[in-house]
Amino acid sequence: AVRGASAAAALRPRRRTPTPSPYELRCAAAGAVSTCASHTLTLPLDVLKTKIQSDAALAGLTLVAVAKKVVRTQGPLSLLAGFTPNAAGYFMQGAIKFGLYELHKRCAFEWLERRGVADARRKHRVAVWVAASACAEVVACLALCPMEATKIRLVTDPFYAPSTAAALRRVVRDSGAGSLWQGVGPIMVRQVPYTVAKLAGYEAIATRVDNPVLRGVLAGSAAAVVSQPGDVILNRLCGGSARARLTGMCSLEQADMASVRSPRGFFSDESRGRRGCDVENRS
Repeated sequence: AVRGASAAAALRPRRRTPTPSPYELRCAAAGAVSTCASHTLTLPLDVLKTKIQSDAALAGLTLVAVAKKVVRTQGPLSLLAGFTPNAAGYFMQGAIKFGLYELHKRCAFEWLERRGVADARRKHRVAVWVAASACAEVVACLALCPMEATKIRLVTDPFYAPSTAAALRRVVRDSGAGSLWQGVGPIMVRQVPYTVAKLAGYEAIATRVDNPVLRGVLAGSAAAVVSQPGDVILNRLCGGSARARLTGMCSLEQADMASVRSPRGFFSDESRGRRGCDVENRS
């Protein structure tokens, strides 16, 4: 009987680990380069936003005034604070997001077809697009979060560490390795809906629009609208503070949702900057 069971197990088809195709690897490479480039180009704006959120003295100033003050007091290179973790984090995030999306999408369709689902690529395409993009973004956020946490610390404290590696070591030494992922939940509140709308939306728009540039513009616009409620929730949870999102200060119990009295309230957040500074002052 044991010998028969062994023979049956040997004849049973083995599960193959999905391997990326050349096309999926190209998507991952393109996603890594494009995401890294776009976030590197906008790094000075992100640095200024983080400084406004974390420094009460800068609250209420215009972006130009904040930029002048930061350059005057800390030097022009301060606008590139956190350059290395920013580039590394978004390089990984872009590669994982776009590469895993294509891999998950292919594997999901193949799984449905193996189970005899008729016309799976047409009937279930929207569900597959949504699930694949959500799963890919969850993994991408897990890869991004340690680098984002390190970047926030380097931006808010110019003397935190002399390098990215030193900053990572200090975070782990002071707060433990788990602290690098403290803010991953709140980040997903915004990022997962954004990515689902962007990737699944692009696929849906591509069925009706031939121009790839127009597809991208429409999908990006839809993603911005869809992710706005998540951004409002994130600001209510964390006071709009990037540092709070990444140091474990966000919790549903502390969420200030009373001011959101209607669905329209999820598309405006006037108190974002002021509450960000309030949270930092309490820390």
